[in-house]
Amino acid sequence: MVALLVSLRWRQLRHQLGRNPWMIVTLIITGMIALGLLGGLTAGLVALRFAAPAAAVTVLILAGAVIVLGWWIGSIFVSADDSLAPERFALLPVTARAMLPGLVVAGATTIGGIGTAAALLLMLLGWSVSPLALAAALVMIPVAVVTCVLGARVVSGVLAHWLARRSTRDLVLTLGVLLAASSGLLLNLGIGALTTVTDVGGSFTAIADVVAWTPVAAAFGVPGALAHGDFAAAGLRLLIALATVIALWLAAQGLLAARLVAPIQSSGGGRVRTGRLLDRMLPANPAGAIAARSLRYYRRDPRQLVNIVMLLLLPAIFVGIALMNGLQDEAIGFGPVITLIPAINALLAGTIVQMAIAYDNDAVALHVLTGVTGAADRAGRLLGFGLIAVPVTIALCVATCFLAGRPDLLPGSIGASLGLTAIAAGAGAWVGGFLPGRAPAPEANPFGRGSSGGVQSLLAMIIIGPITLLLGAPAFGFAIAGIWNPVLGWVSLVLGLVIGALVLWGGTVLGGSILNRRWPEVLAEVSSES
Repeated sequence: MVALLVSLRWRQLRHQLGRNPWMIVTLIITGMIALGLLGGLTAGLVALRFAAPAAAVTVLILAGAVIVLGWWIGSIFVSADDSLAPERFALLPVTARAMLPGLVVAGATTIGGIGTAAALLLMLLGWSVSPLALAAALVMIPVAVVTCVLGARVVSGVLAHWLARRSTRDLVLTLGVLLAASSGLLLNLGIGALTTVTDVGGSFTAIADVVAWTPVAAAFGVPGALAHGDFAAAGLRLLIALATVIALWLAAQGLLAARLVAPIQSSGGGRVRTGRLLDRMLPANPAGAIAARSLRYYRRDPRQLVNIVMLLLLPAIFVGIALMNGLQDEAIGFGPVITLIPAINALLAGTIVQMAIAYDNDAVALHVLTGVTGAADRAGRLLGFGLIAVPVTIALCVATCFLAGRPDLLPGSIGASLGLTAIAAGAGAWVGGFLPGRAPAPEANPFGRGSSGGVQSLLAMIIIGPITLLLGAPAFGFAIAGIWNPVLGWVSLVLGLVIGALVLWGGTVLGGSILNRRWPEVLAEVSSES
């Protein structure tokens, strides 16, 4: 059973790679990034081993705890993409006792599991401060990996019924995005808090001593205790680590047995109501219909809801970081440069429009079968996005000008922000015709495969970025000059609106003509199972 489940996992990956060449490129790039991170970890451990051996044990225990918690918490976001979910075996004559060993080994031999094992092996460089600690750390690597995998299965199994509800999945998605996007702000707060601590090293040592007695880091606490010559503590922590594995195993087996006989079914989002007012406001043509549908998707589809949340959140985070770092002037209040921060939404606008078709998945076949022109598709998606992006951008510009105490900078702020956003959206409409990107399938995990758009979106950003900077330079430049001469802000507003409108028109025409020639290829790309 173990060999069967492991081979099944890898055959699925091989099948996906064979069907989608872009996934091979994504895997290669991801592997290169992982190798870079492992190389940085190696350099850091070597430096720590020789420069501060006394602190090495503390760092390794805390790093191990972070790895375990990363597995456990991350399982909440990736459990929906489990290709070996218990529900897939519910009709087969298998038992939880027979399946669990295979599922654990299959989880440990995934790309994430192999990367974790490699990181734990590299951590042996730090444990070499003591021969006993090094030997114990080597023995405890399998225990740590099994703790990660079993803990992830238990967490996802306990929350499975809760996460099966559409409203809960959307809530978890929103909270996850908020935490991920706010990581810079939280890191800033953490660094600020550390500056108030008189003995930072002693504080981390005390935290590591406590964490080493918990199930999360007991496997790392064993070599830590041996490094300090405390054999009694090492023995007790070993018992805690083994007891954790046994408890997680029994819990995982019970949850697996329950799901094999009572599969969990995901629930939908309820009734879809007609939007009569919305339909009356938009043009009665294909572009208007596509715009109305896009607006409904932005509200109901968690994959696209996150984009709208980020339009509000990303500038707010940068404003918060700027204010925390003391971007102030005693004469004029908050630094006027924050009035240009809403322009950062251009980074999101291009990607949102470029990937609009990918979110439709195989439903885009409706456009092909009904003869919707590429220009109508591009215009409808741009109109739907604009009805949300324009009010949000203007509100952010007003808010930042109010914070800066410079209402006279509002024209320049709006000109730069709307101009760059419109240019990025227009460029995204053009690029999306030949690089539609990859998106998670409907009802799939928004953080799962394809959530970042794949290599196509990376290439699209490389194309959209320079276009946005080049064509948006006049509006942005006059907005900067308007900080000293507010009259120039009106020039920025005019340039931003005019150039943005021209790029939107060009993106609609050029992107539409590409779609007219490539509808079958685009449909095949966005609806691919891999």
